Amino acid sequence: MKKYIYEIRFFIVIQLLLDALSTGIIAFIPYIQKLLIDMISQEGHVRYSFTLLTILFFACIIGYSLCSYISSIYTYRGIIGFEVALKRGFFRNVFNYNYEEFSSRDIGEYISIQGNDITQIQQSYLQPSIDLIRSIINLIIYSVILFVYVDWRIATAILFMSLVTIFIPKITGKELSNKQNDYLKQKGVYVSRIKDFLEGFTLIQRRTRTNINNEHEKVLKATADKRFTFGAFKVLSLTIYEMSMYFVKFLAFIIAGKLLLKGEITVGTAVATFGYVGCFLDPLQDILNDINAINSIKGTKERVMGYIRNNTPHDLEVMKEFEENIVFDNVSFHYKNFSLQNVSYTFKKGKKYAVIGHSGSGKSTIIKLLMKYMKPKTGDILVDGKSLNSIDTADIMCCINQNEHIFAENFYNNVTIFSSYSSSKLDGITNMFQTKIMDVIKEKQNCQLLSGGEKQVLSIMRMLTADTPICVMDEPFSATDVNITQILQNALLAMEDKTIIIVTHKLSEQLNQFDEILLMEDGKIIKSGSYEEILKTEEFKKLQAVA
Repeated sequence: MKKYIYEIRFFIVIQLLLDALSTGIIAFIPYIQKLLIDMISQEGHVRYSFTLLTILFFACIIGYSLCSYISSIYTYRGIIGFEVALKRGFFRNVFNYNYEEFSSRDIGEYISIQGNDITQIQQSYLQPSIDLIRSIINLIIYSVILFVYVDWRIATAILFMSLVTIFIPKITGKELSNKQNDYLKQKGVYVSRIKDFLEGFTLIQRRTRTNINNEHEKVLKATADKRFTFGAFKVLSLTIYEMSMYFVKFLAFIIAGKLLLKGEITVGTAVATFGYVGCFLDPLQDILNDINAINSIKGTKERVMGYIRNNTPHDLEVMKEFEENIVFDNVSFHYKNFSLQNVSYTFKKGKKYAVIGHSGSGKSTIIKLLMKYMKPKTGDILVDGKSLNSIDTADIMCCINQNEHIFAENFYNNVTIFSSYSSSKLDGITNMFQTKIMDVIKEKQNCQLLSGGEKQVLSIMRMLTADTPICVMDEPFSATDVNITQILQNALLAMEDKTIIIVTHKLSEQLNQFDEILLMEDGKIIKSGSYEEILKTEEFKKLQAVA
């Protein structure tokens, strides 16, 4: 957190200096009022003209307003800069996660933190922290004025009572923090559930609408209850704080009244005392509120900083060229009731591979392990003899998943991923597929509105634009029609410089275009070979019968 505060240190310093100056200016107004009253009552020993006092009063107003305005401008610059820096830091750190680490949390949590929690930290941690320093400076200024220009006895009593009230937040701060943290966690749950409901919009119809509404009502009520619990305790805390403020006023009233009745202070001094007590209590009230706000946000701050840690990309060797092969060396993986068992296989450079098998046989697991979405429990995956876990394969390997994400952007930004991939070959790639579907895709400004088949075509365009020597695909043609599938597959398999690994459920004669077919069953590669060899096996015949 210090890192992000340090980035806006200039704005903080200017704000504090201007606040101190504006407080020093406005602090003279009660003293000017004291001089006026004493002059009228002829109790004071120093005489000032009314005109001079009026000019001083007006100058204080102008000076205070000017300083406050400039301070507020720097305040806004600072808090916006802090929020931007923190959101940037969060975003970049999350992008440094590996897939396994990223997917361990619900996307709704990330959205909640980026959209809500960081703003909450700015509002309930940064600004209260700055305000706390400012209020302490203001208290010092008013304390000096009370001692010098009013009466040391009144100043001592007010200062003592004020210091006592500062410890009040210790009583309620921890519990308030816990209740706010509970509410913010529940708020994150609510965001996740809303996301879940909206993504399932196609399932909402007459028969399901009522029950889905009921599920929403449950999580909405739970969130509202947590918010009320937090709000009710916050109100109680504020009531205690406000009561302590009135006790300070009460004490000042008693002391000033007794001294005035004894004739030990002037009427002007008594009036100034009540004025300064109000001025003194404002920063004191701010201190209590600021401490309360800072305490209440501790849980949220720790949660966010748990994401924004020193998470730099792993020190991996960047592999620029693919020379020989990919080797699965006795690889095993276990998840719930599924096991990939001691898989050993070599994918050779330039060859085209199809991975087939029934649902749950382990086809997609092979892809996920290769793309490091998951880690093997035992064994290793080697690329040109180097362990996959020790290398960065972004330059040599690109993957298309069955439901590849398409950005809510135009064709160009999607295929190049915002110019991450060179567009120099883009025209040549699109010319490979002379179909009407390409014209539709290229003209779409929001490619998320494309059909399933169109999105898969766009995904293949993206992979070809990435121009990696290894192309990995998991059911890339599941939503395309027969003609488009044939065009795409012919174009892909004709590229001699590409090593292609495709998971597919389609068992047509198009499989004869592949150099090697891997037949999987129950987490094992039970047969590999040419299409003619696989075609003769009983396992393939059973698979065809089911298909």
